[in-house]
Amino acid sequence: MTDRRVSFADHVLTDDDRVLRSRTGRLSVRFSKRAALTAVALTVLVIALLVASLLMGEYRVSPGALVHTLLGDPPNRLTDFFVMTRRLPRALVAVSVGAALAVAGGVFQSSTRNPLASPDMLGISHGASVGAVVVILLLDGSLGQAAIGAVVGSIVAAAVILLISARSGLQGVQLVLSGVALAAIASAIVDYLLTQVFVASATTAQTWLIGSLQGRSWEHLWPMLIALVAAGAVLTATAPAARLSALGDSLPVTLGVRAVRLRWIQITVATLLVAIAVATAGPIAFIALVAPHIAFSLAGSRSLIVTALTGAFLLGASDLIAQYALSGPIPVGAVTVVLGGVFFLWLVFRQGRRRA
Repeated sequence: MTDRRVSFADHVLTDDDRVLRSRTGRLSVRFSKRAALTAVALTVLVIALLVASLLMGEYRVSPGALVHTLLGDPPNRLTDFFVMTRRLPRALVAVSVGAALAVAGGVFQSSTRNPLASPDMLGISHGASVGAVVVILLLDGSLGQAAIGAVVGSIVAAAVILLISARSGLQGVQLVLSGVALAAIASAIVDYLLTQVFVASATTAQTWLIGSLQGRSWEHLWPMLIALVAAGAVLTATAPAARLSALGDSLPVTLGVRAVRLRWIQITVATLLVAIAVATAGPIAFIALVAPHIAFSLAGSRSLIVTALTGAFLLGASDLIAQYALSGPIPVGAVTVVLGGVFFLWLVFRQGRRRA
């Protein structure tokens, strides 16, 4: 269950790598040409998704009207309402939540060296579900108050997982098995609560549990953006030590890297990202698990920027599918579950062909 793809070769300069140095030579940045090109391509795709999100819908907006509206000169109030109040904040929330989940999944997988480590598999998203359902069903709270319950639930679930697996250094099969067990317990609690309340309350909770971007506005976007910026700053500062830590436990220690402490910091940051993402849009499944694998296949390296852009594109595209692919809109979480299942069936098929 441990990811064996990280090796010394990942830390040696190749023909694809580039290094930018300051004039004094004290500062340098290493990047992969392939990863940089992939990031540019994904950025273009994400921008195209945002534009499509603003143009599509029952109320059609022409490209010219869209440009004028974004520049602060809408042709009429209706266009301004649909573009600036309804569609733009929802699209930005979609890409920011997708980026946050993808980054969190990438951090979980790299810090634990386990390709299956993600908020979905470790029970953190399920803990958030318990917290939100308790607020909605037992405390008769609103969906806004359920977001607070989701944050508390995810943090408690992460704390339980960390305490259980701390002796193993947050690695190996024990981590995933502990998460699967916690997820099963959390799912059982949610199912029990749903059977003990009125149908209307259970329907509200069930809709939230699937994951939805319906009705998301500017007030939902700012906490997500602040969390992404703060998490990006911490992960960037710890990136050099994280690359050394990926080589194993013994070598980083000899170089002065506190590997266990580093993993705790990274997993704490990832947990907070998941908590705010789930509080914003509900427990949207599979993005955190799938996006890092797709990003690695595209970029050939573990770039968090590429991972974030991949997650942003996946959730943005899923939201467009959820809104317009069928006769009526459906929760975006239903789309991500299908896409995630298809991806892993393809992954299993590809691995089988390689072995054959």
